[in-house]
Parts: sequence; C-alpha cells; structure tokens
Amino acid sequence: MVKKTVLKVSIPCQKCKTKLLKAVSALHGVDKIEVDSSKGTLTVTGDVDPYDVILRARKAGKYAEVVSIGAPPPPPKQDGQKKADDKKPAEKKPDARAAQIHTPYDCPICQQMAVVYVPRWEEPDPSCSIMFIIRRVFCVGTADTKLDELRFLADSVRSHVAAFAANPRFTVEVAVVDVSAGQDEIQSVEGLIFTPRKELLSQYFEFNNQKPQKLPDDRGEAVSLMSKALEIYLKRASEDQILAGAIGLGGSGGTSLISSAFRALPLGLPKVIVSTVASGQTEPYIGSTDLVLFPSVVDVCGINSVSRVVFSNAAAAFAGMVIGRIDTCREKNKVDAKSTVGVTMFGVTTPCVNAVIERLSKNGYETLVFHATGVGGRAMESLVREGFIQGVLDITTTEVADHIVGGVMACDSSRFDAVIEKRVPLVLSVGALDMVNFGARDAIPSSFQQRKIHEHNKQVSLMRTTVEENKKFADFIANKLNKSSSKVCVCLPEKGVSALDAPGKPFHDPDATAALVNELQKLINTNNDRKIKVYPYHINDVEFANAIVDSFLEINKNNGKEFSPQTSVAVSIEDSNVGAVPTMGYSSFKATMYSPSDFPDAHPETLKRTQAILHQLQDQINRGIPIIGAGAGTGISAKFEEAGGVDLIVLYNSGRFRMAGRGSLAGLLPYADANAVVLDMANEVLPVVKAVPVLAGVCGTDPFRRMDYFLRQVESIGFFGVQNFPTVGLFDGNFRQNLEETGMGYGLEVEMIAKAHKMGLLTTPYAFNEDESAEMAKAGADIIVAHMGLTTSGSIGAKTAVTLEESVVRVQAIANATHRINSHAIILCHGGPISGPKEAEFILKNTEGVHGFYGASSMERLPVEKAIKSTVQEYKLISLK
Repeated sequence: MVKKTVLKVSIPCQKCKTKLLKAVSALHGVDKIEVDSSKGTLTVTGDVDPYDVILRARKAGKYAEVVSIGAPPPPPKQDGQKKADDKKPAEKKPDARAAQIHTPYDCPICQQMAVVYVPRWEEPDPSCSIMFIIRRVFCVGTADTKLDELRFLADSVRSHVAAFAANPRFTVEVAVVDVSAGQDEIQSVEGLIFTPRKELLSQYFEFNNQKPQKLPDDRGEAVSLMSKALEIYLKRASEDQILAGAIGLGGSGGTSLISSAFRALPLGLPKVIVSTVASGQTEPYIGSTDLVLFPSVVDVCGINSVSRVVFSNAAAAFAGMVIGRIDTCREKNKVDAKSTVGVTMFGVTTPCVNAVIERLSKNGYETLVFHATGVGGRAMESLVREGFIQGVLDITTTEVADHIVGGVMACDSSRFDAVIEKRVPLVLSVGALDMVNFGARDAIPSSFQQRKIHEHNKQVSLMRTTVEENKKFADFIANKLNKSSSKVCVCLPEKGVSALDAPGKPFHDPDATAALVNELQKLINTNNDRKIKVYPYHINDVEFANAIVDSFLEINKNNGKEFSPQTSVAVSIEDSNVGAVPTMGYSSFKATMYSPSDFPDAHPETLKRTQAILHQLQDQINRGIPIIGAGAGTGISAKFEEAGGVDLIVLYNSGRFRMAGRGSLAGLLPYADANAVVLDMANEVLPVVKAVPVLAGVCGTDPFRRMDYFLRQVESIGFFGVQNFPTVGLFDGNFRQNLEETGMGYGLEVEMIAKAHKMGLLTTPYAFNEDESAEMAKAGADIIVAHMGLTTSGSIGAKTAVTLEESVVRVQAIANATHRINSHAIILCHGGPISGPKEAEFILKNTEGVHGFYGASSMERLPVEKAIKSTVQEYKLISLK
C-alpha cells in the first residue's frame, strides 16, 4: 500500500542531504523523495514500510521524529505548503544559502556521524537531539506450525499496547517474525506486519560475509541456523533503537530456538516466551538474563478456552512491560543515577553483607546483591560486562569451591574474568569457601559420604572443605587476580569464613581456614594496585565488614558519584579502542594464559613443557612468523618435516593409510584400531624427531578405552599433546546425526580434549564450525585447527570441497567464535582447498586472528607424489644411445 511518510530531521549541509537521499533511495518501492532543508523534513512516498525509512535515516546518522504516516495531507495543508513555496522566490535569506557550505567541524550531524559506528550505541539525550517516536515489538514463532497462535498473540499485544499507551506521541507497531525451520516458507500473511525468515537469513549471511544459502534439510542444523539468524536480526533492531520488546511462543524446540536469541538482548528490554517448558528446569533457557518464561499450561497447539486466556494474559503483561519501559526511558535523564556496586552473598555471610550494604548506602552507592549459587555469580558478571555495575565486593566466593570439588552451585572457569577485563574496582574475600554444596544427603557422591556433612535443609547438604582443597581454591583465585591491571584488594578474615566456620560450629577448622589464607598470601603477586589485607576477625564481625568497605572506598575513584550504566558503557568502548581490553592482541599472553588450578590432573613437568611450547609459539606469532604444523605417517616424513622447520608434528592413523596410497578417510573406517595404530607409530616416529613437539591423534569416541587412563599412556610414551582424530566432524547427514543421537558424537571428542587440558597436555583439536570451535575453546583447547574438509589435490585427494574464498569466511567464523571464548587461543587453517603454500598464504592474508597452517596430505603425501614422479621421469629421460 502506498504511504506518505514525513520525518523531522536535521539537514544542516549539502553533504548531510546527499547522504540521506542516497540511503533512502535504495529502498525498494520508493516513488518519490522530498527533502526540505529549511524545514528539516524528509518526505517519502511509495509502497515502502515507514520502519525501513526510519532505519535508513538512522544508518545515515540522522535522528528522526515521525511527523505523519499515511495518505497525503488534505488540501488546506497543501495550500499552506504553496504559500511557503510562494515565499521562496523572494530569497531573503542569504545566510540560509551559506549554511549549505559544508564545514565538518561546524556541522553537528557530521560530528555525530564520527562516533556513531561504535560496538554499542546508546540512545541520545532527548534534550539535545530528537528521539525516534515509532517503535516495534516482535512476536516470534514458527509460522509454519504456529501461525494461528502467533496471529492471536500479535492481536492481543496490539490491543493491550493501545489500551495502555497514555501518550499519543509515540506509536508501537506489532510485527510477526517467522523462524520456521521446515522446508515450506511463508512469504506474507494478510493483515499482519510480517517478517519472513528469508529476511532473517539474508541479514545473517550478510553479517557473516557469506553467500546466501538454502536452509539445511537437516532439522537440527536448520534450527541452529534460524536461532543465530534471529539473534542477528534482533540485535540490529535493538541497536537501531527500534525494538521495544520481543515475545515468542513455542514448545521445547521453539523455546530453545527463540530463547538463545532473546538472551542476547540487553537487560531491561522486555523479552517473554509463552512456553510448555516454563515450569520445568529453565536455567538452560534463561541463563543469567531477565528473560521471562510464561507457562502455557496446555500445549501451544491451537486457540482454545485455556490458551486464549494464557496468551491474552501474557500479551497484557508484555504490553505493560513495553509501555512502562518506553515511559521510563523518556524520563530516565530526569533521574539521578548512583554508582552501582555488585555484592555476593550466602545465608552464612548475611551479617557481613548486610553491614556492608548499610555503609555503602550511606556513602551514596546503590548495591545489587547476588546469591552465590553459580547463577548468581554469572548474573553479576554479565551486568559488569554490560556496564550496569561499576564496582564489585565479591565477599562470597563459594562458587569456586563447587567448581573445583564438584558441587551443584559451581561457577565455571571464567569466574572473575569480566571484573578483570572491565577493570572495575574489586574487593574480594573468601566467604563460604569452607563448604561445597550438594542436594539432598542421599544425592551426595559416594566418594564424599564419609566427609563432614551438614544438612542445611532437606534439599541442601553442605560438605566441609579440606586443607588441600582450600589450597586449590587459592590457586584458582590467585591466578585470576594476578592477571588484573586495575585496583584489587583481597580482604582475608583469620577467624572463620562463614557462620558455620566458628568455634562450636560444625565446620570450624582453623587449619583449613589458615591454609586458604596463607596460600592466597603466597600466590597473589602484590603491587600498588593489587593488595592483600589480613584481619584478626571473623567474616561476620562488624569490624571486618567495615574493613571491606574502607578498602573499597580507598580503591574506588568514583566514591559514590553519579555514574549511570550508559556512562560505564561509553567508558568501556573508549577503553577498548585504546587497547585496555584486548580482543585479538597477544601482548599479555604469558601473564594471562596459565592457571595451575585449571590443570588439576597435570604433572608439573608436563604443564611446564606445554607452557614453554605455547610461549615459544606466541613469540613467533608476535614476530609475524606463522605457525606451521604437519601430520606424519612415517618416520621419514616426520624427520624431514622437522628438518624443514615445522613447529608441530601430529601422528594419527590416517597418516599410515595415506602413505600406503589410501585416502585419509580410511582412518575413519573400521580397518584398524585407530588408537592402537597411533601408539605403534610412536615407536617409529618419536626416536627420529629430536626437538619438535609430537602430538597424538586420539580417537575420543573409542568405546573400549577409558580416556583418562589412555591419555596417561599417551603422555608416558612421550607425546607432548593430543588432537581429536579420527573425528566425527568429517561425517555429515543422517550418519552424523545418528552418531550424535546414539552417544558417539563430537561431544566425546570435546570431553577428551578437556581431560587432556586438565592434564596439562598441549591440545590442538579440529573444529569444523563455529559451535564446535566454541565448545573446544570452553574445554580449554590451546590451538584450534579450522578444518575445511579433506585435502583436494593429488592423486587420491577429494574432489568435493568448499572454494578457497568460502574457506576464508568459514575459517574467520571459527576464529571469531573461538576468540569470543578465549581471546588468546591460536588458530590454524587446514584442509579442503588449502593444499599448498599459496593457498595457505591467501587464507592468512584475508583473515584476522588466524596464525598459521596445519597440513597433513599437503605436507607428506603431495610432496612425495611430486618428488617420486619427477625423479622417475628424470631417470626415464636417460638415453642409451
């Protein structure tokens, strides 16, 4: 339908006008564009969505206010326009013409454009710029199976938004977003603002610099792709300040698809899912976000007397969130913002935390208290990353105990990273590190049943930690804090770390507490910014609470001044631009890479050797020299790979098949015991390699070997590390899906790498996509090898493979996914069309954060083929005459 959209914009110079015209004219369906610089209006006529016009204006650096949307104005208004036009010939404003001369330093819009392209953009202050008035909420679901439900939900949201909106100056549109993963595609729906899935996929492929592709036939892959596409689509709408909220509906599959994308939306943006799993185990769907799951009561299957009530109530609640947030955002600059501090608490540290909160409040701080249950710590650090928290008093670090020992309220290995990376002031203590949390008494692992157990209630049992465990906690904490470059103060109470760790209480153990305090003092490297203070108090003594607050006030520069989340985000962006928070840099590699508590099963000599290798490789990268790894199937191959200067050598069973004239896939078929073959190859290769690290290709899915014992055997033979080969990553389609479904999937390879990492072995796994690389990074992989499939060149090379250009995109995606988890991981490319030095150089020159190449067939089979063939041909040229 043809519409006339009139926006109020600021157009102070010709360059601004040209930029705006160019942006809007690219829209499909535009019939006419009028720009009136003197009035500051943009008028677009045609079959084009006003939402798209606003987006284009925003991308051109323009803030816009909707003047009108709809049919052309009535005649009286046109007469008024004519009168305005009649005045134009007089040209009594020479200064207006002068304003058309572009002077960038005097043009406020150009000044804004200079800073608009930052990783995260905050809504401008309404007092100095015009805000968008039109907003959209998205109703998300699988339209191929839930169209009736989506239509009802969208209509309900629209109705409730209209009823709740008291201010007519803003408009909230309701759009349905299709995330169907089936093969049938819906292009449009009558009576609805409808976004087909092809739009989501288009934005996803554009964002990842990929060519548009058809949705995969495999449902699992299709669902994963649609979830990622939805995340990109919603993020863009949020960053453009158009998205006012998102509501979805679905069963377990739909909830999983939608929730993954919703979790990526900012805190405070309304996000709701009406779901069949809302009353079950919801942590996988919600994580540490403010996503709301609304129980559907009945299955999301049609509109009936129950679903009608549930959907309507959910729509009303969601509409209230949307309107309330818009009103709040309009008033947010009138509210004084306090500096916000995150505090961790357990029931057994409550007296300390309460005293701390009371004093902080008197000093002008707002406190956010987080229950240290694993989720609590993650939630706090998520808010630190988003800039909502400007200081942390991590009083209750009990999640570390559960992480190290195996309790049910554990953090993960990233604990403390956000606080350190964002460089916010940190005061840390050791609250409740005297205990590990379990469920009911009979749910405690049998290996712990003889330990000192305290039943907190019928659902929660606590186990006292030992001297040795406390030393491990100190290792974990110290190695995290030693990476910090901001203000950190560790406050340690000598007389007990919880209400249970006191004279006459069940967990009173002075030796264990002393071990914790002493080990932290020994391991933490103190300096002017990183201090340790030991106090002769119990953690719940008022004196200790005061000492904690005193320490925080001492290291916190802001001292309770107004400090909004937006200010914090701006500072973090500025810091990242000057390298304060490294992304792909490696200058801090040596200081940030190693944490002994991350290697609980490591022999000291193995760990030291691995660290030395990584340090040497990193030094090589810093000098601009790529890392080159090679596969070896024979002793002679390994010997001369070393002579050529290779950095790493990997032995795996396919090398033996390859050098016997068979394709590498033979290593994945039941022709021999893969792990036994590698152990046998060690006898041939290890004696002839003098200095280069040699790694074992380990079949992590081997059902007849216990990986912990087998990895010890690999270590004892003399291998420096491991790689996951044979790997199910080379399988796809139904066969791969069946492997995953029957417990023989890639996850076993991830577990093998995680075990090897904890043993201190060098880990260099293959990853075939972003998800696999992320999982391997989380498992602690040191080097990720981005695998592009079987090598294509030579007499027995594969014929089916991605192109070299496609490999650039895939390798970059794997590198990016890895570095989001571990910015220090080394990335190598391998396989497919990357079959020689020129191809490897092409990949390295067209990617970022990729550090070298790993070759197998390209390192031994192809050179042998060429050398033998060439040598024989030279002999055949000998003449007898």
